[in-house]
Amino acid sequence: MTERRPDEPLDDLLHDDEPHDAARDLEVVANAARAATRRDRGGRGGRLLLAAGTLVIAVAGTVIALRPEWFPFELPNTPATPTATVGGPTLKRDAPLRAEPREDATVLIRLAARTQLRIVGRSPDGAWIAAAAADRPDLVGWLPSNDVEGIDLASIGTVTADPNAATARTAPAGPSDRPDLRIESAYVKDNRLYVSVLNLGPADLRGTLLASVDGGSPAPIEGKSDEGLRAGQRLQAAVRGVYVQIRGTVNVTITTNPAVTEVDSANNTFTGIVEPDQPTDLEIANVERGATALVVTVRNRSSIPISGVYTITVREPLPGTRLLDRLEQSGTIEPNGTLAIPFTGLRDVDMSLIAVSLSTDAIADAVLGNNTYPR
Repeated sequence: MTERRPDEPLDDLLHDDEPHDAARDLEVVANAARAATRRDRGGRGGRLLLAAGTLVIAVAGTVIALRPEWFPFELPNTPATPTATVGGPTLKRDAPLRAEPREDATVLIRLAARTQLRIVGRSPDGAWIAAAAADRPDLVGWLPSNDVEGIDLASIGTVTADPNAATARTAPAGPSDRPDLRIESAYVKDNRLYVSVLNLGPADLRGTLLASVDGGSPAPIEGKSDEGLRAGQRLQAAVRGVYVQIRGTVNVTITTNPAVTEVDSANNTFTGIVEPDQPTDLEIANVERGATALVVTVRNRSSIPISGVYTITVREPLPGTRLLDRLEQSGTIEPNGTLAIPFTGLRDVDMSLIAVSLSTDAIADAVLGNNTYPR
């Protein structure tokens, strides 16, 4: 019997239509390539080897695609990950939605990447896009145009802003007719309480702005607050009749008259610590023996009214210090005004044999030396 040539099994593999064992087919190809190399190291062997390599790739690909269980070793299973597609304008990356078209403007809300957007307009230079999240269409703000995809800048209308306005911008007009007041801060100027209020909603506010401090009755905010607040406009003004006479926590809530429905009323309250920016001072202005009582007069040397409880103590002078009487008097003393406190239990006292002192928690008294008599 004639011995088969080493490449005859390869011919069988290429020309018959019978089912094949994948591992055996790979071995056949390899043996044929080795035989061809030994027989002819020239061009024919190289061509055959190239053909064999190509066939190996084809056979392996077919086995993997059609019958992976035939492959002689385990294959990694890496399923394809579908690419999510979002229609319309979206955010490329996480970005803050700002109240004005500038980097240092107030952040209204932070939007996540791939957030779908409702486009309102663009800034005149095209650097900013006025938009809102699709799931919160009434909260309109500004995003850098480089952070937004799926838009054609040339086809978007311009939303103008006044470059000469230091504290006011014209916000984009949205479909909603609701304003949105936000109290940004509370601070002190000349010992008066000031607030900064921004209308970050898409609509103008009509009516008078009011502020309730620490749960008290609402008081008007000065500075044309009765004219309302345009969309995008900020008002920084004093709360009428509210003064800061000592460091402490203040809670301020903004309301309007008449009341309006806002986009979000949760941002109408501010809590923070404030303190006087000008010194406050109370003094014992006079001590005299009246017809029926000893009278101690307290004067307010501050620029604002002082309200609180004042404690007056009368003792024997040093070295005795025996307590003769003590009274607490509450009330409001106007700037440069006085409050007379009578001691009806002390009538016929020797003025040279008493020492009077004043104390209060209402202020951080700037001049303690004038809180005593005699001085």
